[in-house]
Amino acid sequence: MRTADDIFSRIRNSFATKVGDEPGETLDFYSRAVAEIDEEIYEEIEKNKTPHVWTSLEGQTLDDTGTWVNCPRDPGESDTSYSYRLMKWMLRNEACNETAISVHLLNPQEASDIEFVPQTNGCGTGTCYVIPKEYMKESIISALEEAQQRIKEIASPTTYIDYIIPEMRSVSIEAYISAPNGDLEAIKRQITEKVREYINTIPPKEYMSLGKINKIGVNTDNVEYFSILSLVINGERVSTTQVLQQIESKFIFNNISWTGGN
Repeated sequence: MRTADDIFSRIRNSFATKVGDEPGETLDFYSRAVAEIDEEIYEEIEKNKTPHVWTSLEGQTLDDTGTWVNCPRDPGESDTSYSYRLMKWMLRNEACNETAISVHLLNPQEASDIEFVPQTNGCGTGTCYVIPKEYMKESIISALEEAQQRIKEIASPTTYIDYIIPEMRSVSIEAYISAPNGDLEAIKRQITEKVREYINTIPPKEYMSLGKINKIGVNTDNVEYFSILSLVINGERVSTTQVLQQIESKFIFNNISWTGGN
């Protein structure tokens, strides 16, 4: 494809050849503007040469493609997630295979995450680990109902599915903080809420990182120094800097014990 620099050089050389003199500064600015617009035109021409390349679709074009194959975008779904679901469309429509079920459980509305594990009790069985948005009765019921409805829509009626709410794993942190130029109590509350949100939303098969928690602390306004002194999960001190979020359990923030001060 021709670039703006290539087009500009050709215009300039053509002018010099025909006139017998180099163009002036004003004409150079004009030629550069024309070249940049021409580059955009060439880009559009290149894109329209390959309309069949679905991997480059985004935004409204992606929505139009989903409408065509009867696979609309979920509320708030990103282009990346939606594109993945469209690419898996054929497998998703073949009922009761692992890919079909897993894709159908993406982007839950009532749960934070739903993970399907096949053959947990032999052939024709599986287990759904359902993480509610809150470990409250109403939220748990809504999350379980959503998981059951989604499985019912895609899985064979003869498949036996267990639905499990992962066991809570209480996370407590001891941290040192120094914030001589700010409202220390307000800063502690701000950090606590950000850490709570981070820990409580870690999806299965991802790590809880002390580095990310430290980053939350040091990037808070008016914090001069912040450091995690210890991490305790279900009453046991953990020495590693990363802890895997298993699908059978769920990290739930408990509290931060503070040392240090202004």
